[in-house]
Amino acid sequence: MPDRSRRDVAPRSRDDVLGRLQLPPPAAMPLDAEAATVVATVAGRMAGELIQAGSFERVFDGMNRSLVEAEVPVGRVYLAFRTLHPLIAAVSFLWQAGQPVERMVMAHGLVGVSEAWQRSPLNYMLTHDMHWMRRRLTGPEASREFALFEDLVAEGMTDYVATATAFGSGLGGNGVLASWTADAPDGFSDRDLAILSALQVHLAAACRLAFTAQVSDTVAMTYLGQHAGRRVLSGQIRRGDGELIPAAIFLSDLRGSTAMAERLGVGRFMELVNRYFECAAEPVLGAGGEVLSLMGDSVLAIFPLAVYGDEVEAACDAALAAARDAERRLELWNRERAAEGEPRVDFGIGLHLGRVMFGNIGTAERLQFTAIDRSINEAARLEDLSKTLGHRIIASGTFAARATAAWRSLGRVQLRGSAREQEVFTPAPAANRLALAAGTDAGGPPCPVPPDLVVHADWSVDARKRWMAVATRMEDGRYAAGVPEPVGPVDSLITRLIERARGGRSRGGRVLLGLDVVLGLPAAYAGLLRAERFSDALDRFAAAPEGLEPADRPEEISPERPFFPRRPGQGQGGPAELARRLGLDGPDDLRRICEHATIARRAAAPLFWTMGPAQVGRAAAHVWRHLLIPARRAGLDLGLWPFDGRLGELVARHAVTVVEAYPAAFHRHLGVRLGRQAANGRGSKRNRNDRAANAATLMEAARRLDFVIDMPLVAELGDGFGNGARGEDQFDAVVGLMGMLQVLAGARPTGEPRLAPVTTVEGWILGQSPAELKLPEDSFS
Repeated sequence: MPDRSRRDVAPRSRDDVLGRLQLPPPAAMPLDAEAATVVATVAGRMAGELIQAGSFERVFDGMNRSLVEAEVPVGRVYLAFRTLHPLIAAVSFLWQAGQPVERMVMAHGLVGVSEAWQRSPLNYMLTHDMHWMRRRLTGPEASREFALFEDLVAEGMTDYVATATAFGSGLGGNGVLASWTADAPDGFSDRDLAILSALQVHLAAACRLAFTAQVSDTVAMTYLGQHAGRRVLSGQIRRGDGELIPAAIFLSDLRGSTAMAERLGVGRFMELVNRYFECAAEPVLGAGGEVLSLMGDSVLAIFPLAVYGDEVEAACDAALAAARDAERRLELWNRERAAEGEPRVDFGIGLHLGRVMFGNIGTAERLQFTAIDRSINEAARLEDLSKTLGHRIIASGTFAARATAAWRSLGRVQLRGSAREQEVFTPAPAANRLALAAGTDAGGPPCPVPPDLVVHADWSVDARKRWMAVATRMEDGRYAAGVPEPVGPVDSLITRLIERARGGRSRGGRVLLGLDVVLGLPAAYAGLLRAERFSDALDRFAAAPEGLEPADRPEEISPERPFFPRRPGQGQGGPAELARRLGLDGPDDLRRICEHATIARRAAAPLFWTMGPAQVGRAAAHVWRHLLIPARRAGLDLGLWPFDGRLGELVARHAVTVVEAYPAAFHRHLGVRLGRQAANGRGSKRNRNDRAANAATLMEAARRLDFVIDMPLVAELGDGFGNGARGEDQFDAVVGLMGMLQVLAGARPTGEPRLAPVTTVEGWILGQSPAELKLPEDSFS
């Protein structure tokens, strides 16, 4: 690359620029019939793509391909404009002949500050209020006043044209910046320039239309919440629009806010209130609830039964989980405040179950989408009781009867405004397993010897879908991460990670590698192999690798060849048939204990399926065969958790410690709003906007972990990792990495299992606690 630092920043004045322009102003460029036809054709194609709701990348690509077909010699086209988003300030697109469109996002605080931008022709146009610029890049009139031009010449470009189109008056506000670069020997002709000039307004209109929906979504979701935002965007915008829905109700209120506001002043009090909302509202979002309003120093939220398959118990459990998680966050916050010499803060939470009117209220011109009902008032009265009854969480008898938790009665009370007495409850100490599943169980100790590199690999048999997020430990002890990167060749992955952790040192360097695939196998199946440890099974498959290939027919299934491609509807049986052919008692013998259903998640599919709705075995067999077995053969210093010992011991003892870590297992603990809602169209990691909607939550989780995210990753989070298929995999890689960092910091338990078959054969999910299982407590003694 050319040395940009030695270039002149820009021409000295606007007059100097205008004197170099080699064409009249755009208004003086007449379109002949042929050029007008080209403009109409290109603009029509763009409009058609927009009507079909295609991605803007597709619209942009279609425009440039149409120009090439019309013999306009564009070889490189760049487009940028501002966007309305909490994390993203601007977005840009780069098209180059023969390559897919590249989308780039710029975070707030970065736009306009880089040296490359400061020295660019587009920035010069903005600062001088110019709408058109043209430069020859070759020949006697070639321009070199911008560093970019030498790069373009190196790429074979000959002519440069840039346009700036404002939305409204002046380029200081929003608008579209675009540049076209020619790759023809003679550059752009007068006809080409007339076409590009005429296309400015069509391109600007396409940009504005394409992102109107995105802006609407961003504003609606940011200010109204996911559920209400989608309702408003679907057309429920008249006063009275709404419905009566059954829901669990969550209401929290900050204690002593008036006195704190007077003592702290506006600025510091706002900081405190925002931190309170982080404690009380984020757990609601993480558990699948809907925050209806942040009223001064109160949080009103509901957990609609429809989100949980109309299961009343599931909705109440989720609301209680959010309350217990909020309580845990409050305690952590108060520890921080105590260390800083600040007084404790407190809040109360009321939980109730009822039917609420969810919809628009207000005047015809000023509406609010919220819930109103007597049930809301009762939840507020319950929360108010927490001031006098000495417990932070107060639930009605109606709620407590449906939540699957142990409760302690606080006696019968008469709520203010109610004519009857009712019994109220608070959760029994340490008795609610859903609260444990939500992350309120005691975390483990911080890792005594922190690894130098923490990696979470989102795995797939398809190499294009294997992405890893990497966090490097800095000198100050914090971890820092950038955008996810491809895993690359599997057989060299562990060696590459060791070298990266050493950072040029001849020795040392420890790696914690998380994989979202099965490590270990069912104990019942291990008994058939006479394998006392998981490593025994790996050695057995290493000696006969054909055992990891799926059987072609059910008759070929055996303990030596257990994997089978389930094909529903073809009469080849289900889990029971697979278990029978392996000589097991039933489908449960195909699962490990840590894969059984809990309140927080569903049971995993049988390990040995390699096709169908849950391809659990396909990825497991791939990792065993292509990663673990070769690493063992090569004699690499590899520790497998929990088979070889406790997590902290393994990290201290081995160059690489491999663990089983699933992003889905960390969603609830990080506050990611996916999972249950996906089946109801309320959040899917496959949807870019839904991924982007979790950006602020993940950023806040990183802040709590004191985890440094570089600005490109901030931008990617805010952008939802783009439209491509890689977005889902990169999102999962980052969520998995942050969950692993939670465990290392002691914010989540390592989940060290206590049963011998589990520690030697079955394995465990990192960050899970034995308390999350629907099993008797004494089975872990």
